[in-house]
Amino acid sequence: MLFLHLYTNSQVLPEMMKVPGGSFEMGSDSGATNEKPVHLVKIKTFRMSKYLVTVREFAAFVVATGYKTDAETRGISLVYWKDSTEWHYVAGVNWRDDEVGRLRNDTDWNKPVVHVSWNDAVAYCRWLSGDKPGRFRLPAEAEWEYAAGNGARHTTYSWGNDLPSSRQAVANVRDQTSDPEYGKLSNPKLPDYKDGYFFASPVGTFPPNGLGLCDMTGNVWEWCRDWYGESYYAKSEALDPTGPATGWGHVFRGGSWHSKPFRCTTTIRLAGIPETNTPNLGFRVAASI
Repeated sequence: MLFLHLYTNSQVLPEMMKVPGGSFEMGSDSGATNEKPVHLVKIKTFRMSKYLVTVREFAAFVVATGYKTDAETRGISLVYWKDSTEWHYVAGVNWRDDEVGRLRNDTDWNKPVVHVSWNDAVAYCRWLSGDKPGRFRLPAEAEWEYAAGNGARHTTYSWGNDLPSSRQAVANVRDQTSDPEYGKLSNPKLPDYKDGYFFASPVGTFPPNGLGLCDMTGNVWEWCRDWYGESYYAKSEALDPTGPATGWGHVFRGGSWHSKPFRCTTTIRLAGIPETNTPNLGFRVAASI
């Protein structure tokens, strides 16, 4: 089993940050259709994990429960293909593996877990909650956007409104960092910016946002609790919206190491079926107060 000496079968409780409640203008007038209309939302105070769930934390869950992820059950997951910008399904790839399908080693224990589905993330939250059902959960989409954009400030990125530059590395996104073994990502990249990572970076590598949360922009996309609704914003509740009652897929947010600049904003919305697993999609946990 993967680096067993790094964990036990007990829970690895996340570091949780308090996100004070407030109101903000959710969405973007300049974004995609599914980011409109901009609408006023009020969020109650809640807690969110400072970091993305790591390989080590997810491994503790698997050891404790014997859980089999969707990638393991299906026997397949997407990987980033060598010398290509395309994604390919490869048999046998799961949470133990990296972005190209290689078995991780001990140095990867603090990187965000990937190749995990929405179903897997929910199962992890249930285990983490222990004898207090619902103690931990995935964040609601509105909670996620509120927290990523620094609350009522509702910034374009987790650090502010401007694209990053060479002055300071603020997030792991598609940049000028290259990897001679795995080719070059297609344009557009962020100009005049190097974050030092071609694939995912260890959690906490870059400074937290104003609410103390790391990697809210980039590194890996993050599953949210809500079902996805293309036009949900037009009928969204004003207080703590939780999304449509049902749907074909669940929301994920935030961009990743692979994301083009316009896919790194705090308002962009994507979705996947609950069984989706990719090398640039993970999650963090939230908790009500």
